[in-house]
Amino acid sequence: MSLTSIRLTALLGSIVLFTAACSGGGNSTPSAAAVAAPASAPFQVGVTVQDAALPAAPQLPTSTQLCATVYANNNLVRQPTGALTPEMDNATGQTGAAAQAILNPDQQRIQAALDACGAAVDAQVGAAIATQDASDAAAQKAANLPNTNIAGSSAQTLNQPQFHAKQFAVRLAVSNTGAGNAFITGPLTLPSGVTLWIDTGVTVYATRDVMAYQLPTATAAKGPFCANTAVPTTVSSGASGGMKAGSSSNCSALITGQYLVNSAIVGGGSIDSRAASEIVSSNPLYPLMRVDLTCTNTYQAYSTGTQAAAGVPCDNGGTFVDLTSPARHMTWWDLAWLGNMVDNGTTGFGSQSNFRMMVFNYAKNLTLAGITLNNSANFHVVPSGIDGLTVWGIKIQTPSLSASANPAGNGNPNYLGMLPSVDTAKNTDGVDPGSASKTAKQALTTGSTTTSTAGAITFDGYIKNAVFAYNYISTGDDDISPKGSNNPSPVSTMYGIDGNRGLATDRQYGFVIAHNHMYAGHGISIGSETNANVENIQIYDNSFDGAESSLRIKSDWARGGQVNNINYNDICIRNSASALVFTPYYSTKALPSSGPLYPNFHDITMSNVRIIGTSQATLQGFQANNGEGYSNPQFPLTMTMNNVLADSPNTISVISSDANLTLNNVNLPILPSTANRVVVNGAASPLAATNNTVDCSAAYVDFPAIGESSPAGVTWPGQLQ
Repeated sequence: MSLTSIRLTALLGSIVLFTAACSGGGNSTPSAAAVAAPASAPFQVGVTVQDAALPAAPQLPTSTQLCATVYANNNLVRQPTGALTPEMDNATGQTGAAAQAILNPDQQRIQAALDACGAAVDAQVGAAIATQDASDAAAQKAANLPNTNIAGSSAQTLNQPQFHAKQFAVRLAVSNTGAGNAFITGPLTLPSGVTLWIDTGVTVYATRDVMAYQLPTATAAKGPFCANTAVPTTVSSGASGGMKAGSSSNCSALITGQYLVNSAIVGGGSIDSRAASEIVSSNPLYPLMRVDLTCTNTYQAYSTGTQAAAGVPCDNGGTFVDLTSPARHMTWWDLAWLGNMVDNGTTGFGSQSNFRMMVFNYAKNLTLAGITLNNSANFHVVPSGIDGLTVWGIKIQTPSLSASANPAGNGNPNYLGMLPSVDTAKNTDGVDPGSASKTAKQALTTGSTTTSTAGAITFDGYIKNAVFAYNYISTGDDDISPKGSNNPSPVSTMYGIDGNRGLATDRQYGFVIAHNHMYAGHGISIGSETNANVENIQIYDNSFDGAESSLRIKSDWARGGQVNNINYNDICIRNSASALVFTPYYSTKALPSSGPLYPNFHDITMSNVRIIGTSQATLQGFQANNGEGYSNPQFPLTMTMNNVLADSPNTISVISSDANLTLNNVNLPILPSTANRVVVNGAASPLAATNNTVDCSAAYVDFPAIGESSPAGVTWPGQLQ
């Protein structure tokens, strides 16, 4: 039997509606426990404004803590739709420095302010941080304690006042002389100890100039190359030696930071990557793809500073060079659709080389608070190897109204004619936290070109003390997606993500996702990178409204790994196509050369979950000896479900296989099945009490307007003061 057949069999499992579950036979008689109403009053989702289990809420800097204020130019004005009209960065007929001055006017002055602030912060506290880190590392080594899980100083130690400079913030503000309220910038580097404060009313737009996203190491002769769906494996010294898939790692992110202590991005303003806008280039020889799939040049010709002749095959994923085509250039989301939905799995090498909005690696105390993020070309926020990650009160909306505004430059339908939607904004994950690939000892980054001379700081590569609270997220992919993709040390005793590792004393949980509102997207989605294992995550008081999927754990036998001790509590789900998705058959990704890796989801607890509207639940473990020639054991999904209820259980379908499920007051049509290896302890029942499980009357709210208040003028929970 083929892998596809195995996955299809597992996918089908047992699909039942509740009318079938109650039609007699099997173990369907409700027990007394199954129909008894919960003893306590229902928890009201979506109204909590203070939570003693969490650390203190982030605060905005004060005016006395500013390093500098950078004011918007008066010629850049955000429109009511949130868009920036294309005339404001129209560089038609310009090339080189003249084009860059129009397409990317603010990168240098913002980065200069960040660098100056970073140097000043390092002069004040860099030596103190390095001394404390070395002292703590020496004490850990002397104690010789196994699995202390902290390298050098903890984030909590370094959050003390003596490790914060007196002035540490760079504020981006509306013009002090006119109507300007916007910035256009290429990639920025966030220094250690510095807060980038994007003030209310300010929008930072990503430049449309592809040249800004070329990696610092990129060369015309061999790349890496950004803005494509495929790249040549070689460029210089003659013809290409083949093609390979594009990758986001071929591009610089809009904001990056690594080796940081006490850095942040905060404020009531916005960042917009403009992924629905036409990509342009300040270098006319750089190859761009058009919506008719032709290209403007080849990388081979670009590497020699020449223009390829008409009809030459493209080497960026397009068809052939066309020197006269009137078709516009593709947008970033055009590339994402082409690479993911058309090329990938067809050509074998399709994937988009799109820039991500924010990438952070190795930090102690990193905060994102209050800001709004729109229209990323790829993932919005990718934090890896962070101790003390706080994501609090942010709004992510992709696509936003600005993606559909101004058809000349910001509302282009994609190359197939589809207007921007959550379906066309592929791979726009909200926040993807994970472990980093190695343990690092590195001097702190004090700016875009310099590092601290005070001494190296130790980062252990794990993500610890992570809080995601009071956020509003609507994307075209995963909304929050913890990823256990790396395990820097030592593999035998630690998980890539372990919510109990190095737990700070100012909180109850080490990895918590609470008080959030999710809209479009794939909800809270653990994986698919689970190969380094994930455990001890607390997920409570969250609502999902219109999500494609809501609660999800995904992996496959190309990744494997354990996912365990995941606790879901007090959840409201409305109009979600797949309210619950737990599957080890996420994809048919190629197996490692050493053979399959087996996903193992166990000790999952789900309590007080209410589902409104037609939906599906997928509850699958990994099947033993599944006919592929591997003698693997069974790894059943092991889950306890307490008070998991649908308002209309007849509208819920269930796919189940290889699962050991314990049910208490559940009305989803979950049945035992010998054929599909499903064991049920307890029983589901249409008579299960629903009135006191969880109160969803205030859970569903409109996505907040840009700014600090709801459309009705009510202060939103978790906003910065």
